[in-house]
Amino acid sequence: MNDNIIIKPLSLLDIYPEMLESFNHKQIILNKWTKKDEHYVLTKTYEVREWSSDKRIWISRYLYQQINRGGCAVGAFSDNRLIGFGSLDGILEGASNKYVNLSMLFVDDEWQHKGIGKSLFKQICVFAKSMKADKIFISAIPSDETISFYFRMGCQDADQIIESFIDTENDRYLEYDLNSV
Repeated sequence: MNDNIIIKPLSLLDIYPEMLESFNHKQIILNKWTKKDEHYVLTKTYEVREWSSDKRIWISRYLYQQINRGGCAVGAFSDNRLIGFGSLDGILEGASNKYVNLSMLFVDDEWQHKGIGKSLFKQICVFAKSMKADKIFISAIPSDETISFYFRMGCQDADQIIESFIDTENDRYLEYDLNSV
């Protein structure tokens, strides 16, 4: 990762409605994982996901909420510009294992494939361990690129589905075992 990139926890003071104005996010999905019976299969698609101005403001409010309820948000910065961020909800769920929800993880389009997502994920794991969580639950966009990233981080398909952590029924549900590292 570039030496000029700083990864740090975000405080409530770091979060404001226009914080994502210059954040580049446009995802073109050509292949995605869909569930057939009990297995996932890679299927061809053409989907474009891009944030509107309203969505950018909603995300900043959501990050604020995550911190306010005991979770965390971390940011990656280059020359004081936000180029990546992730958040963890402050709620623990689960019976035998305590799960915490990775609610967001994004890297600016211009900064992808430079190790920033991996660094953000590692910081999220440190915070999750401090919360006494056993596992991180991820309701992930099922694009091939997104799922491949999480598998490279050591995630696997979730053993336990935490209904309250699900974003959409089309997502792929993953988990990361914090006790394995």
